[in-house]
Order: sequence, then C-alpha cells, then structure tokens
Amino acid sequence: MKSFRYYAIIALILLMPLSSCGPGYKATKAQRQSEKQVAQRRKEGDRTIQRAKDNHLRTQSRETRKRMKQSRKRSERINKQQKAPFYVRWYDAIRRK
Repeated sequence: MKSFRYYAIIALILLMPLSSCGPGYKATKAQRQSEKQVAQRRKEGDRTIQRAKDNHLRTQSRETRKRMKQSRKRSERINKQQKAPFYVRWYDAIRRK
C-alpha cells in the first residue's frame, strides 16, 4: 500500500507542470468576431481603392494610360533598386547624343 501511495504522489508531482503548459490565452468569441469585422472592413476598403484606381485609369486617354504604365513600371524598378536592361541604357545613351 505504501508503494502505491508513493507512486501516486510521484505521478501527481510529475504531472502537475503539464497543466500549466496548456494554451495561455484563448481569444473570446467577441474578440474573434471583431477581428473578423476589422479584416472585412479592410478588405472592402482595398476593393474601393482598387475600383477608384480602375475608374481613374479608364477616364484617361490612350497615350496617357501608356505614360502612366511606363512610369509605374519605372517606379517599381527603382523601388526594387534594379537597373534598366543594358539595351535600354545603350539606346538612351545613343539617343541623347
């Protein structure tokens, strides 16, 4: 009987830290719902901005759209800190002379 109590106490002592290792924080249902609403509002805002950009692009003339596309590509390349291809740089150098 003594050995059973001894092993039971040892088992309880060893298993006690396991209960504290569980998930420390679980979001409540209201918090999850509010996070979902925030994400949905952000998504709707992004959609609205994209629609406005598309509408703005459609109202421009063909030449202006072409210039806008070129400047967008140029700015993306500059922001990525990437040089223009060598043939473009050569052509620009020849054209400037």
